[in-house]
Amino acid sequence: MSTSSTTATLRRVGGVAIAAGTLLLSAGAGAWFAVTKQLRDEHITVPGNAALLPGKRVQDPVTAYAEALAIKRNAEKAAGGRTFAEINAELSTLDGSSPEAAELRKKGQGLSTAASFRTSLMTSVLAYGVSALVTGLGALFVVSGAQLRGARDD
Repeated sequence: MSTSSTTATLRRVGGVAIAAGTLLLSAGAGAWFAVTKQLRDEHITVPGNAALLPGKRVQDPVTAYAEALAIKRNAEKAAGGRTFAEINAELSTLDGSSPEAAELRKKGQGLSTAASFRTSLMTSVLAYGVSALVTGLGALFVVSGAQLRGARDD
């Protein structure tokens, strides 16, 4: 392969890398903004008793994570410090029709609902991470492609 042929190939690969990088940058940024919009549309505020960012509107990965932590803490507090598994284990030792069993089922339901909310918020945090990764890869492709496009015959 001649030098000019190699240079032409590098320049074509650079063009493809720039195109792919631009697509990745757009997709990553679009995903970031879509998740942000969805979180903002829910009008969620981190509770005042949260250890991290109390009173802040949930609209980014940090506030979504803070809200998930607050939900977990508050749900476990409402359940007397017990986890869902601990409540289920205790339920298995009780008469199902007893008032104590009914109270434990209510606490278990609260923990289950909290777990669902936390899972949704943590999915948002994960989506932010993936969109940041895709955006970063897009930037890397664009920069690398620009370098390849600038290849010259020596």
